[in-house]
Amino acid sequence: MILPLRLEQAAFSAGGREIIAPLTLEIGAGASTVILGANGAGKSVLMRLMHGLLAPTLGRVAWSESDARRVRRQQAMVFQRPVMLRRSALANIVYALEVAGIAVSERRERALAALEEVGLQGLASRPARVLSGGEQQRLALARAWALHPEVLFLDEPTASLDPSATREIEAVIRAFDASGTKIVMATHNLGQARRLGDEVLFLHQGRLVVPGGVGIHQRRVAMGLICRVLLVLLFAVPAFAQEKFITVSSTTSTEESGLFKYMLPIFQKKAGFQVRVVAVGTGQALDIGRRGDADVVFVHAKPLEEKFLAEGHGVKRFDVMYNDFVLIGPKADPAKVAGTKDIVAALQKIKSAQAPFVSRGDRSGTHFAELSLWKLAGIDIAKDKGSWYRDTGQGMGPALNSASGMNAYILSDRGTWLSFKNRGELGIAVEGDKRLFNQYGVMLVNPARHPDVKKEMGQAFVDWVISPEGQKVIAGYKINGEQLFFPNAAK
Repeated sequence: MILPLRLEQAAFSAGGREIIAPLTLEIGAGASTVILGANGAGKSVLMRLMHGLLAPTLGRVAWSESDARRVRRQQAMVFQRPVMLRRSALANIVYALEVAGIAVSERRERALAALEEVGLQGLASRPARVLSGGEQQRLALARAWALHPEVLFLDEPTASLDPSATREIEAVIRAFDASGTKIVMATHNLGQARRLGDEVLFLHQGRLVVPGGVGIHQRRVAMGLICRVLLVLLFAVPAFAQEKFITVSSTTSTEESGLFKYMLPIFQKKAGFQVRVVAVGTGQALDIGRRGDADVVFVHAKPLEEKFLAEGHGVKRFDVMYNDFVLIGPKADPAKVAGTKDIVAALQKIKSAQAPFVSRGDRSGTHFAELSLWKLAGIDIAKDKGSWYRDTGQGMGPALNSASGMNAYILSDRGTWLSFKNRGELGIAVEGDKRLFNQYGVMLVNPARHPDVKKEMGQAFVDWVISPEGQKVIAGYKINGEQLFFPNAAK
């Protein structure tokens, strides 16, 4: 056996920035291990350190087996975006077996058996690059399966997939686990960690964090407590620091557009305390506030915000800023909507053409706006959607990645689109319709309802955001000279 895997004060830095802080960790055989953390926590880098794709800049990573060649053969890794060779699905697996030194007489049989294990036996002769995203990910798992690894590393294997494809991938992962393969998986998805993880490690800003400040060796966490524990741990301060902070539950658009990275350091320097952001969809952000696990909510779905207030979970809602939604689409424009300004007519044409459309499907403000627009178009999308409509359950950035990979239409807030780099063949198809207006609001979570809310610090943040100074900072955030958000607290 090559396990256990030990990291001894292993750390990784690049460009003068510490990405993984020194950590000591042992990964043993048996129970599946899930590394859970927000985007940017360092999960992918930690996975690559363990797999051997990266060398630590400090400390060491060591397997119990000293034969490096055997270590390489007994582990495999599947990435969020698998690389498919320009050949058939079957030939992709055969080639992997060839590289691994498997005898010619065994390769075809093992490859076919692997395809059957993941439900792709009927697609053996199909070119791998024309498979859907979910099928490609299953093929990547089949390549790993054929190698019979002792350890399988999975780096966000379902992050770019719709719920149906995610369920299929999770079924394959469970089969791997049942066969005796050690699973080490990175995810930001709480529900997925609950479904697949026996042992959970929480990673925040390159540091492993565990309950109660105790050691991190093989820390087991009751799955029923994951949601609350993660919120506590991801935003907890190491015991030695004891710095003051508030938690702001907000949308992925404020985070992924880069707005918070720009404005929070300015506020923190003035206020003398930290602001820690939980970036999720608006529906989830409000739910976090309902549980009292945030001090402030900063979201963009006014009807949902007003409901939150009516339930007594918020103190008072303030307009902060606005931008707009844009319909993104492929340059080929199969629905013939590019350059128009009528979003309702555009959605009707997309539905009529059965053109690929990616939905966030995550109860976010953007998802709420999209559903409202389908309704205005006279389309019951829950009833009328077909294979052309992909419900991803993802944040704005990952959903845009899915749309880019599929050359699909997608509704995006303009701020995230302007900061998005992996555009591929996508561009703005429809903009300028007044129905695409996107208002953001901020609220202090009600301390009378939730006694743990940090009232003074939370209110100080709210007051600054809507003050002339805060509004000026928001207006000053630009990408390539283009303003992303327009302050309107005083209007």
